[in-house]
Parts: sequence; C-alpha cells; structure tokens
Amino acid sequence: MGITSKEINSAFSAEVTALPGGEYLNRCFSCGACSGICPVSQAIHDFDPRKIIHMVRMGLKDKILASDLLWFCSKCRSCVFVCPQDVRFAEIMAALRQMALKEAYITVQDLVDKGKAASVDRDKCVSCLTCVRVCPWRVPEIDVKGLAAIDPIDCRGCGICVAECPAQAINLNESEDERLIAACGSGR
Repeated sequence: MGITSKEINSAFSAEVTALPGGEYLNRCFSCGACSGICPVSQAIHDFDPRKIIHMVRMGLKDKILASDLLWFCSKCRSCVFVCPQDVRFAEIMAALRQMALKEAYITVQDLVDKGKAASVDRDKCVSCLTCVRVCPWRVPEIDVKGLAAIDPIDCRGCGICVAECPAQAINLNESEDERLIAACGSGR
C-alpha cells in the first residue's frame, strides 16, 4: 500500500525545524547510525529513527503524530554519540511530541494511560519528598497544597519514583513498548 498525496503535508518538515530541537532535522543524511545503535529499535523493529526522520521529511504529519512510535523513544541519547552529523534524534522526538500534544493528536491523559507518564494519587501522598529527591530529571514538585505533582509532559515514565514512593502514591501504567520489549526477551 502506497502513500497518497492526501497524506503528504509539504509544510510539515519546515514546521518541525522551526521548533526547539527540530532544527537538527536538516543535518541528517540518512546514514542509519542512529538506527543501528538504538536499543529500542533492536527490540521493536517498527521503531526506526532513520525511518521516522524520513517520514517527517516526506510530510507524513498525521501518520507520525498519531503514531505510538512517537512515544517509544526512551531518550537514552545513544544515537547522539554515533551520529556523524550531530542530529540529536531525541530532541527531534521531543519537538514532535510537543507538536502532537499541541495539535491534539494525543492528550495528557493519553500519556498517563499509555504508561508514558506517572501520576500521583493525591489521597495517598504524604508529602515525604522522596519522589522529588529520586527523580533524575527533577520532574516531581510539591504543589501549593503541599502534595506531590508530576507534569506528564516532562515525565519520562522511568518508574523510579513509583518504585521509591513509600506511600505507594505514584502510579505508572505498563507501556506498550515495555510489553513489546518483554516479549522479545521471552522469545515470543
């Protein structure tokens, strides 16, 4: 099945390069080093950084912004170290994710439901600050009511705060990519 002209948005690539992080898109010359080193790509064959960049350049806006592939990148930045052009794929993905949220391809609640962001059960939170201390990205904060709050857009869904919360007040749903990676390990 081919791509129809109705699926192509010729302005999409320019829209992405205009966003913070998106400016790295035009550096790519499709060598594939990113795809070769990407640990997610090794486990989930549909996730291919080179292919995603190609889809952006082709103008497949609806296809990429509505896709779960957008949320599979773990932001490990392994690709940055091997890229001869300093493309910074993780930053391009961050720009695409922001665009998907801004243009309502996905909602903040979808991120929580998909296991891409942790959420706080405010009735269980005891304001111990454990989540604030253990998060390597400094996402959890104590809000004006004195309870933990996690911004789903900034949360990386690593699960560290979930594991460390003594009150078990933080939840993180299992994500589809975790299920796919686990299935690879079990030989399925």
